[in-house]
Amino acid sequence: MTWMDRWIQQKRFNQVIPNIPRDSIVLDIGCHQGELFKSMGTRLKSGFGIDPLLSKTIKNPLFTLIKGHFPNDWNIKTELHCITMLAVLEHITKEQQQLLVNQIFNLLSPGGLAILTVPSIKTERLLKLLSRMRLIQGMSLKEHYGYDPEDTCMLFEKAGFILLKHQTFEWGLNNLFVFRSIK
Repeated sequence: MTWMDRWIQQKRFNQVIPNIPRDSIVLDIGCHQGELFKSMGTRLKSGFGIDPLLSKTIKNPLFTLIKGHFPNDWNIKTELHCITMLAVLEHITKEQQQLLVNQIFNLLSPGGLAILTVPSIKTERLLKLLSRMRLIQGMSLKEHYGYDPEDTCMLFEKAGFILLKHQTFEWGLNNLFVFRSIK
């Protein structure tokens, strides 16, 4: 990761972490190297992450990171208060998005939160430019499927969530969504 990748990542964390209740058990889909958990510090009760780009499964006292794809490689039975996906939904094909969101709903405890960031449509060209300039590595840019953030509420509400918060950040280039499951 470049300094700009880390800066963008930290901007996402600054939006997401205040929305995660203290002492939560969190699943971070697309966890990279567990940076979200490291940034949460003592706010985190315990965490699980899953990411296909991990070289191997990593376990420490506070969190476990699993090499694999969600939901196919997720097989841990545990209570989950919050599931996060930071810049992940745009990497999921349109055909798989509803399945993914339904799985998130099924895994969350009653009243659990789904917190995600989704880039604006206009971000795509900027990311490609920054990648060509080698200012960002642009993790998995080739796997972007042209996701429209306007589709997010419909996807989550269809699965049984209610929207608690939607706001833009990074000068309108990114979106934060916070949903609560209504079980």
